[in-house]
Amino acid sequence: MKKYTLLSLLMFTLMCFTNKALAQDGYTYTLQHNGGYSFTVQAVPNTSANNFATSVQSYGFTIILPDGVTITTASSLGGAASATFFDGTNVAMPTIDGYLITETLGSPATLSAPSTAMNSDMFTFTVNGNPTNGDLKILENNSSLATTVTPLKSFMQADMIDNGSAQFTNVVDPNAAAVSGMSIFNFSTLSVTEVQLLENELNVYPNPTSNTINIQTNSTIKNVAIYTLLGKKVIQTDAIKIHVADLSQGIYLLKIITDSGAEITKRFIKQ
Repeated sequence: MKKYTLLSLLMFTLMCFTNKALAQDGYTYTLQHNGGYSFTVQAVPNTSANNFATSVQSYGFTIILPDGVTITTASSLGGAASATFFDGTNVAMPTIDGYLITETLGSPATLSAPSTAMNSDMFTFTVNGNPTNGDLKILENNSSLATTVTPLKSFMQADMIDNGSAQFTNVVDPNAAAVSGMSIFNFSTLSVTEVQLLENELNVYPNPTSNTINIQTNSTIKNVAIYTLLGKKVIQTDAIKIHVADLSQGIYLLKIITDSGAEITKRFIKQ
């Protein structure tokens, strides 16, 4: 019979414990609402005492949107994420559309050690069209869609083990939901709160006016358009001081869009 020394048993026990601890390390994804129609998908470390900074080689997840709604990439961990659109009709879900977000990094990126419990920004995007209903969500790995179309599952190829060598493995559970915190955002909430805030703090003056119209707001203006009451666009700009001396006398609509996607319309009188 093979004999085991006390030291061997202790080393075996320590190895088992270490492997168990490492098995607990990993990541989920969550949504961060930045205001307006801007969002960031963040990587959330599992609770861990691991103080080794995570090295990421590649990652991916799927964003689900209401049918017909699109997004525009703002930034990503490595600056070169791919957002591949798919039509929900092609996956037997005609009420939704989606984007498969993936990025392979030329050089591995470093995330804070799991012990810091800090989320890391992975992908920031803007939702287009100012939708006022429906849900934005990160697709769960154990959902029926991800189970059927497995390339849509979230993943992260990363090195989380401090052993002197770079070993990249998937650290997102393919069989669990793989999301945490806020993973679903309903646009109906946004349409009420953002526009109300903008309405309360935005001021257009002088009104009536004969020469210029000024926009005073704490928000950053992305676009301003002036329309006649018949819907004809007569001025488009991103300025907050607009010359209107050449406009005919009458009532006009001033449509303002901020960089967060909030939209509001004001009336003014041109004398």
